[in-house]
Amino acid sequence: MNTMKNVFVFNDSRVTDREYHVLALSEDGQGIALIRFNDWTMPHCRFAMCVSSETDASGDSFIAADNIRAEVEAAYNISFGRGNWHAVWVEHPKQDPMCIDALRVMHADMAAKIEKRNAALVESLFGSLGIAQEVRSPATH
Repeated sequence: MNTMKNVFVFNDSRVTDREYHVLALSEDGQGIALIRFNDWTMPHCRFAMCVSSETDASGDSFIAADNIRAEVEAAYNISFGRGNWHAVWVEHPKQDPMCIDALRVMHADMAAKIEKRNAALVESLFGSLGIAQEVRSPATH
């Protein structure tokens, strides 16, 4: 039996962003979705991100939010199994201990992937050139 997973949903926008970036992050640090909202759709992001089951959106805003919701719900179900998740809005992610832990895991995983990719690139480059992997600066006497 699958265990219910918490999904932390929060506004991850920067001051300089022209749109709102809303991140869905599982409690084990897996980034599930990063959705961009505009001024018209942001008021309905909690509905779109499956945090709330109700919205007062209408017209194009409702269509956009409903389409995003279907995609996000499918991503949650693929990641955790149908209905084995609970999306929670986090107003202040940097102050929420569980969200901070998930962010730390995500950042560590990202750093490990980057390191692995960089090592593979170095191996590929030096291997194809037929030279030693270690590059040394000229000795100074």
